[in-house]
Amino acid sequence: MKVVKSDQSGISQAVKILKQGGVIVYPTDTAYALGGLFDSKRVTKNILRIKNRKDEKFTLIASSVNQAKTFFKLSGTNLKLAKKYWPGPLSIVVNGRFAVRVPANSIARRLALRAGRPLIATSANLSGGKNLYSAKAVIAEFQNQKYQPQLVIDAGNLPKIKPSTLVKVEGSQLEVIRIGLIKPKI
Repeated sequence: MKVVKSDQSGISQAVKILKQGGVIVYPTDTAYALGGLFDSKRVTKNILRIKNRKDEKFTLIASSVNQAKTFFKLSGTNLKLAKKYWPGPLSIVVNGRFAVRVPANSIARRLALRAGRPLIATSANLSGGKNLYSAKAVIAEFQNQKYQPQLVIDAGNLPKIKPSTLVKVEGSQLEVIRIGLIKPKI
């Protein structure tokens, strides 16, 4: 597991690994995330191994509303919510497998932009574990595991805050699946 700073050099190294189908740990506005290209079966398989998890439902990080719209149908109420709350801690369910958000964290957005597609953003911990808010805690979590992320971007200690709010829109009905930092209104 290589550890890099959150500077331009570290971001460039992370993007190279992402484009090669690798798995990294990076900061978001809510905690450190384990991720890679969302549309790679190899990445999904590796993340599930690293986390010791079976469920393939993930939250994704997009660089912008436009990037999210490029890969997912965001229209009507979903698009209104996205324009109102992004960047920020609101994840919108876009299909049976993914929810997407544009985080306030510029490092996460830059990674998705430079990788050219949304990134998986599952919590950087073993399945069932607590969210981790420092690279040091992430390294300790995975150091003795058989499967590990290839790279960790160390952005220092992140503030310990609630996860993103997770919502699903059916027709014009807004269902809050997980309440987090914000209480969205249509």
